[in-house]
Amino acid sequence: MKAHKRASTREILKHAVKLLSETLIPNPEVRVRNYPHELSGGMRQRAVISIGLSNNPRLLIADEPTTNLDVTVQAQILELLKGLQSKYGMSLVLITHNLGIVAEMADRVYVMYAGKVAEEGSAEDVFYDPLHPYTALLLKAVPNPVKKIEKLETIPGTVPSLINPGSGCRFEPRCPYAMEICSRREPSLIEVGRGHKAACWLMEKR
Repeated sequence: MKAHKRASTREILKHAVKLLSETLIPNPEVRVRNYPHELSGGMRQRAVISIGLSNNPRLLIADEPTTNLDVTVQAQILELLKGLQSKYGMSLVLITHNLGIVAEMADRVYVMYAGKVAEEGSAEDVFYDPLHPYTALLLKAVPNPVKKIEKLETIPGTVPSLINPGSGCRFEPRCPYAMEICSRREPSLIEVGRGHKAACWLMEKR
């Protein structure tokens, strides 16, 4: 803040207290001088969000913002992010493995596998009409609280080494629909619907 705002230490401290208050940390005047080990997991997460907001960003990147938090605190953090996004008028990039969070928070979704975008589209398109085999298998692996399932589906195989991933599709060794071309050439993103794309050779047949 000192570098960006050209402000005094007193002004910066006052702004820091304001940010901690906005992220709903109790007693921000006291907490602003605490060390991380003196805060709970949820409070540390809120403090990091405050740091991210310190220079009024147009874009906030939240990488696994709810990891290692209990379900109640997770919900609080997500509601907080939604409120702050609206208040600051900023865009939010949310990186997570939790598909429930994606369904609740995202307008647009990018599904990545081994460092590559496998599918992109609106949340509704990706969840209700998955195009890429990896996306479809991911969704099948999510427990359904409504249905009684004896055994959850899993994706066979392991993630490939990224030191030498090969020239084909990175999901090919694990894909139930793999074709000969998949091991030779990497597919580019193919648009199937308006703004709905998948990097899969199967898309050429749709």
